[in-house]
Amino acid sequence: MPEAPRPGQPPTIETFQTRSQPSDSRWDLQQLWSCVQAGGRLGWALDDPWGQHHRPDWAARGLVIWPRGGQWRELRLSLACPAPWRQLQQPVPVAQARLVLRWWADQVELRVDGARVHAGDLFDTACRWVLPDRWWQGETLELELRLRSPLHDDGALIESRLELEPLDPADPAALLAETKAQLVQLRSGQPPTGRFHVLGHAHLDLAWLWPVADTWHAAERTFSSALDLIERFEELHFGHSTPALYAWLQQYRPTLFARLRRAVAAGRFEPINGPWVESDCVLISSASLLRQFQLGQQVSAASFPQLEHALAWLPDSFGFASGLPAVASSTGVRWFCTHKLAWNATNPFPHRLFRWRSRCGSELLALMNAPIGTDGDPLAMERYRLAWHGATGVDSALWLPGVGDHGGGPTAEMLEQLRLWQQQAEASPQHHGSLRGYLAELEPLAPRLPVWRDELYLELHRGCATSRPDQKRHNRTLERLLREAELAQALAGEPESVDWRTLLFQQFHDILPGTSIPEVFEQAEPQWRAARRSACRQRDRALQAWLGAGVGVGVGVGWWVAQLQPLPPRARSLRVPLGSWSCDGVNLPAQPARGGGQWLQLPPLAGVAALPLERTTAEAASQSGRVEAPVWREGWRCGNGLVSFELGPRGLEQLWDGQGQPQLAGPLAWRRFADRGEFWDAWDIATGYRDHPLAWEWQGEPSWLEQGALCTSFVWLGRCGASAVRLEGRLLANTPWLELVLSFDWRQRHELLRLEIPLAQIAQRWAADTSGGVLERPARPVTSREQARWEVPAISWIASVAAAGGLAVLLDGPQGVSASPEELGVSLLRAPTWPDPGADNGLQRLRLALAPCPAGWCRAQVPQQAVAFREPLWLRPAVARGRPERLQAFPPLGEGLLLLGCRPSGEPGDVVLTVQNCSPCRRHLKLGERWQLLERLDGLDQPLISKAKLDQDPWLLAPWSLGFWRVRPAGL
Repeated sequence: MPEAPRPGQPPTIETFQTRSQPSDSRWDLQQLWSCVQAGGRLGWALDDPWGQHHRPDWAARGLVIWPRGGQWRELRLSLACPAPWRQLQQPVPVAQARLVLRWWADQVELRVDGARVHAGDLFDTACRWVLPDRWWQGETLELELRLRSPLHDDGALIESRLELEPLDPADPAALLAETKAQLVQLRSGQPPTGRFHVLGHAHLDLAWLWPVADTWHAAERTFSSALDLIERFEELHFGHSTPALYAWLQQYRPTLFARLRRAVAAGRFEPINGPWVESDCVLISSASLLRQFQLGQQVSAASFPQLEHALAWLPDSFGFASGLPAVASSTGVRWFCTHKLAWNATNPFPHRLFRWRSRCGSELLALMNAPIGTDGDPLAMERYRLAWHGATGVDSALWLPGVGDHGGGPTAEMLEQLRLWQQQAEASPQHHGSLRGYLAELEPLAPRLPVWRDELYLELHRGCATSRPDQKRHNRTLERLLREAELAQALAGEPESVDWRTLLFQQFHDILPGTSIPEVFEQAEPQWRAARRSACRQRDRALQAWLGAGVGVGVGVGWWVAQLQPLPPRARSLRVPLGSWSCDGVNLPAQPARGGGQWLQLPPLAGVAALPLERTTAEAASQSGRVEAPVWREGWRCGNGLVSFELGPRGLEQLWDGQGQPQLAGPLAWRRFADRGEFWDAWDIATGYRDHPLAWEWQGEPSWLEQGALCTSFVWLGRCGASAVRLEGRLLANTPWLELVLSFDWRQRHELLRLEIPLAQIAQRWAADTSGGVLERPARPVTSREQARWEVPAISWIASVAAAGGLAVLLDGPQGVSASPEELGVSLLRAPTWPDPGADNGLQRLRLALAPCPAGWCRAQVPQQAVAFREPLWLRPAVARGRPERLQAFPPLGEGLLLLGCRPSGEPGDVVLTVQNCSPCRRHLKLGERWQLLERLDGLDQPLISKAKLDQDPWLLAPWSLGFWRVRPAGL
């Protein structure tokens, strides 16, 4: 072992030769870097004992390692040209040398003789820097490499070497012989039979470890760089996604956008779009998922009309709901491309090229594309090609060189490396071209491809449904307000003016899941609020226009209450200001509410309807009128005829349905676990979190808050560590669920909070609401793939399916959920610290409900119940005083049918309806005589069934499917 260098002195060339010897064309430098170690001693960086002790797996791979947390490591190396290599410059140069580096660090700077020659980060993770001529002439280069470790992980210099390349592609000095031999060995001596389809690419997250404002600059740099390289390298084709980026360029960088469009016209630059942004695809509602594709397709067609836009490029989203093929195909998408399932932690995804089929029968051709953020390494390329061919039998493999995540795209170094190996017979041939061209070559294979009839579940990142609940709350509120504003404009006969872009942008897959730095959420907050205020104003103005000012003059103050979803009729209880309320001259049942105001039971509202109310005085509420399904309480037991429950020293100890069937095998279990999130903190729930339970302390027993025929409620106080907890339960008259509200001043770190519901009836299956449809699963997992799905995102409900009914949990979510034959579970709150150190901390309010469904979730209309639970009635004073008549726009749609959207169509009076069938049965949409069918549409408002074919039952909806109709009020 050579003696370590003395303080202040770098290692000498003699010690280099004892640690690492150059070959004919390569020189491994990993062992030759020196650094200042503990105690101020200068030593070999690779021999630092910290890495060998804390990361032995990395140390075994020969990595230079140092601690996480943004700590700097400075490496130095005095580099002289080996004497045998100098002969390559005589009598004329035949080689150049490249310094090849790869790292895992969030900031990197390479200096040579004091001058910076390269910079990188957590995304730009490699370089191939060409050494200057003076090095060949005997001058020693002083290299200084400064690297900063990521906040969330230890830092590493993964690779450092010198690599010789021939100046003549014929390689007269056989400098590529070693790599060529490895290529031949990879193919077991067989000549290359396949080829690469090469497309430059730059994955650009719209926000992550940088704010959105930085994204616009990164996009500008990326597109400018790609266009410059297109002019320099005649073979280069470049593809990039995200209509939102192109729309920004068109508005704010018109010169660059015009240059980009010229490259598109020349066939060298390819927009590979699909949805408006590379959105999350499991946490957003079906209506939002549809809007993502509708807006993305419409803007893409308007910006690049010469191209066919039939593909969805989503390489990095965290899993994909099973209903996505139905939604995407309705907007003209035929191809779906992702790479994310290669991240599965347990079960490798079995297909790389397949047909992805929704439950309704809609299909997409699906490609598990090459990794993003790759370079031109011929060995990595060949390994990938062989694996691709072995999985698919297809000779041509897609390759996507380019720096990614923070933009960047291909570099000149990558393209020079690709060009060099394109001229070597031992390497597989390359063809540079468009993604559309590559997919066109694959499309004839469709009939013989395997079919996948399920969600594309990512066996990783299971915490995204639970982290940053404030983002989920903003999202679900704005989803509802935008849909209501569109509905109101359609009813009022106004042109469509609702802008979904703010919502859709914030649904990007590192914003809505809560996996960005705090600046991203701080800057999103005023945008969320402004969009909500705008949608509220548009909705309220249009609804008042639809309702009108009323007729006649009344003695009281007129109010309107409206139900903005086509739900079945039910007398609902609503909290209102104090006063005597009546409808059609009949006083309404009322009950004083704790904390102010009063509970009021309304007459039934059927479908999308509005009901005029009158409030005459501000006197105390009276208990007048008949209460439908009144709430009763006897000791610790309370019920309303539809659902009843019992409190006890252990909290909510039992729940019964309307027939008296018990639902719980034991008290509700509020659980708390230590959860370190493994590697990706905000993304991942630790696999073994159940092995680390923590105490949850309730203070005494529950106590009653309110008691009355319209509302009875209870409260229970407790603590989770340093966090105060308040649980409130509420049962309203004529309501088939028990509402639970959990409030926190959350101060914990790295903890997972869960509700676990022990089931009295053993479940055979369970179902949940997901993006694009309903997911159903066996309650007892059997296969490894089923066992890996121990946490699943649900949008608004989850229900057990037992022999004698089941139990549903209605969510104000989305939330992460789980199920087994014995229990349902809901993950309520987390506290990760990276990339947002204060995620989830502060005041939190989590709301859910327990709803027995003795006839099963479908017959009990759980999807409609979830809508009623999540979406409040609209209550406003009338524009003028009077007694207008009640109005109904749409009747209840019937069992299994949900209204996803109702908006103006562009023609005066015409309305476009979007309806989803959430049941396994064929359903008919029945709007009654008030509406006239004009035509059946697809998701882009194009006619699907002509007027001549309306006799083919255009109102029919297949199981689990989407339907689009253009309708007009009868007689208009």
